[in-house]
Amino acid sequence: PVLHVDTTPNTDQVYPAATEVVGNVAAALSWLLASADGPPRWSEAEVAAHRAALRAGWQAGYAPGRLNPSEVVTTVRSASPAGTVMTTDVGSHKIMAGQAWTAFAPRETLITNGLSAMGFGLPAAIGAAVSGPGPVVCLAGDGGFGMTATELAVAARLGLGLVVVVFSDGSLNRIELHQAAMGYPLTATAVDRVDIPVLAESLGCDGVRVENVSGLEKALSTAFSGRVRPLVIEARIDTSQYAAQY
Repeated sequence: PVLHVDTTPNTDQVYPAATEVVGNVAAALSWLLASADGPPRWSEAEVAAHRAALRAGWQAGYAPGRLNPSEVVTTVRSASPAGTVMTTDVGSHKIMAGQAWTAFAPRETLITNGLSAMGFGLPAAIGAAVSGPGPVVCLAGDGGFGMTATELAVAARLGLGLVVVVFSDGSLNRIELHQAAMGYPLTATAVDRVDIPVLAESLGCDGVRVENVSGLEKALSTAFSGRVRPLVIEARIDTSQYAAQY
């Protein structure tokens, strides 16, 4: 059974809730903890096993020797310092990031749900960089990135040292998977290959292309050292994990 704890009722969610607690979330959780009695329903070992199973499922479809979406998420998370705000665009990469990106404080992860409009990631990252002093990372697919890529000029003009990581696969992968699941031919899902590093440079940013984890780690090694120019990393990924999981 699902317990919905939120500041608003469960009127437009995609899951049914057996019980709802509406109000201040911190107060509600404190009340639930204080009111709980008896032993936990799951032991610590069972919780650990469940988390391990989730992690294994999240890595399903791993392609050895290629740059996998899961590796991009974990590598960027490991390289990002404390206080980093992460924004993500919409697509298969959003689902991948949403499952495993660890946030350590409120409002450190900005994801659009509901209508889930593509093109959200970069403008959200610019807004986060303008409104706060901490590092900002944007995770975007090449489709969503292409919709708002010229906003990099704004970030460059403002001297924002944000980091944009583009999951580049040359397609609207999420739509392709839906079409394939329905038995439809793939239609209007190809994304033209653009030289993203050159595009970034033309808009006043630094740009680099990576095709493996070591290349990504190298690109990120100086990404958060007091930059005043945005850094755009094109990560050429394999989509096997998307197909296996979604």
